[in-house]
Amino acid sequence: MTTTPDLPTTVEAYLADLDRALASADPRERAETVAAVREHAVESLARHGSGDESARRVLDELGPVEAIAAEVTPAPTPAAPAARVEAVDVVLPLLAVVVWPLAPVTLVWAVVRMRAGVGNRALQWLTILLSAIPTLGGLLLLLLHRLSSVSAEGWFQAMTTVAG
Repeated sequence: MTTTPDLPTTVEAYLADLDRALASADPRERAETVAAVREHAVESLARHGSGDESARRVLDELGPVEAIAAEVTPAPTPAAPAARVEAVDVVLPLLAVVVWPLAPVTLVWAVVRMRAGVGNRALQWLTILLSAIPTLGGLLLLLLHRLSSVSAEGWFQAMTTVAG
């Protein structure tokens, strides 16, 4: 087992500051970075001496703690929990895809059968009513969407042109 020599207090303080600056980094990379900087400091102090002047020179070589911390990648953020799927989230899109396109078809079908005098008239009226609601609702939504894409002046101009 190798023992690390006692470092000057300024170097120990620098390493403590570095460890705090790396708090948001990946724990493994944090430990490796602090160990690498410690090793570099020990080697430099062995070459230049262990006095305060040598310690300042080593810290100047290393640069600011923030510069080292900026080069280290942050810790991965935990993944967000999966959203719950509710029945409404599945049923409404299916209805939008299946029912609305069928509404105009059933409307035409009911009108054709009624004009031909075939089938139950009460059910045909019910079919016309029930299929007219989403058909007219879809047309209204389409109209509102088109009008919302026009500016206020353009909408006023379009309405006065239609009315006049």
